[in-house]
Amino acid sequence: MTMTHKERFFATIRRQPVDRPASWLGLPVPAAIPALLKHFKVESIDELKRIIDDDVYPICVPYNNPPTNDIGCSLAFAKSGIGGAQDERTLTAPGFFEDMTYPAMVDKFPWPNPEEHIDFNRCRELAKSAPEDMAKMGIMWAAHFQDSCSAFGMENALITMMLHPEMYQAVIDRITKFYLDCGEIFYEATKGYLDAVLIGNDFGSQNGLMVDPDSLRRYVFPGTKALVEQAKSYGLAVVHHSCGSIYPIIDDLFDLGIDTIHPIQARAKDMQAEKLATDFGRKGSFFGGVDAQYLLVNGTPDEVRADVKRLIDVFPTGLVISPSHEAVLPDIKPENIQALFEAVHGKELSLNNTTTMEKKRVRYGQVIGVQPGKLEEYKKLHSAVWPKVLEMIKKCHLENYSIYYKDGMLFSYYEYTGDDYEADMAMMAADPETQRWWDVCMPCQKPLDTRKDGEWWADMEEVFHLN
Repeated sequence: MTMTHKERFFATIRRQPVDRPASWLGLPVPAAIPALLKHFKVESIDELKRIIDDDVYPICVPYNNPPTNDIGCSLAFAKSGIGGAQDERTLTAPGFFEDMTYPAMVDKFPWPNPEEHIDFNRCRELAKSAPEDMAKMGIMWAAHFQDSCSAFGMENALITMMLHPEMYQAVIDRITKFYLDCGEIFYEATKGYLDAVLIGNDFGSQNGLMVDPDSLRRYVFPGTKALVEQAKSYGLAVVHHSCGSIYPIIDDLFDLGIDTIHPIQARAKDMQAEKLATDFGRKGSFFGGVDAQYLLVNGTPDEVRADVKRLIDVFPTGLVISPSHEAVLPDIKPENIQALFEAVHGKELSLNNTTTMEKKRVRYGQVIGVQPGKLEEYKKLHSAVWPKVLEMIKKCHLENYSIYYKDGMLFSYYEYTGDDYEADMAMMAADPETQRWWDVCMPCQKPLDTRKDGEWWADMEEVFHLN
């Protein structure tokens, strides 16, 4: 049987039979992207995902809070004036609530209004334009525990939890409300398009929990439950992130309704795949497992392939194979990422296929006129081309598609990177959404009298090209 990416993802997290385990690249940080693109000979992460045949497509909540524009940095509690970039964010800096002990003081913080920072239409656009056959996973984070540590400064947060529990509870409850409000906007906007959501907090260090299980159950997990129930009310699978050694609370997380736990930090205490499969394999599923602390950084491709094979033997299903940290960092070798996905697929990846920079490209230039008085309408239409039309253009292997205007004439240029131009053009012509798009655009156009039979846009002859 051959599954779609989405079918494979859901079968994997439901511990059902699969044609192969689902896999996820993760979220490469900006500094890691150039080396990955160079190694895989592609121009974008989306192209890389096609080469590795990735199953999960992440959709980060578009939270507008310059300079970060990152929902993971949406609550600026630090007193130190840190710039707010994700790489600079810290939980240990003195926080806004550092010296506060009365619950009523929670309202002194200038809590942001999510409606002012999350664009409903942008959320929907991102979800609608994502590849339909992939499992679309929202990246919400909603790290209410980590943010509570930042709100006081981590040491002060844990002291407040013990000495002034009402104050700590008031702050973490207010943080949770903020994320529930964010979720309401994001989930409503993406309803019917999103399949899963990633939320989470780092509860573990390398060797154990940062907070005892009973304290987490009392102060933190009620908020987690509310966040999970909200996502479930929209029909979403819930992926819960926590780095570190979290073995003592894995049962708790599954009991909260979480579908799969991310990321199995492979070198953390008690987080071996064999142990988790034995103790929890019938209760829930997992993400990750491929060591990003040492193996992907210092190991050889053959060592990576062997480790992935071991993971698949332990988890023939029930584990989405992925690096043991969602952020692919610059120190991870691109050849080891290649080896990871080759092991998942059981075959070598082709880095010279039709999605690479070196692939065969056929260039097309076409020309058509504009009907008098229709230029502004035509420009307006193309300032917001329908997402399904753009998706079909890409599906038909058209790239670098541009349209230019001069003196009543439109000139289009695109590159075809597929193997059967006629078949792809026939598929585009048969697409109902594309047909509707043409119906609104064609009245703006005036085809040339000299065009060939069957042409609307007239093909042009290439007389010179320089790479």
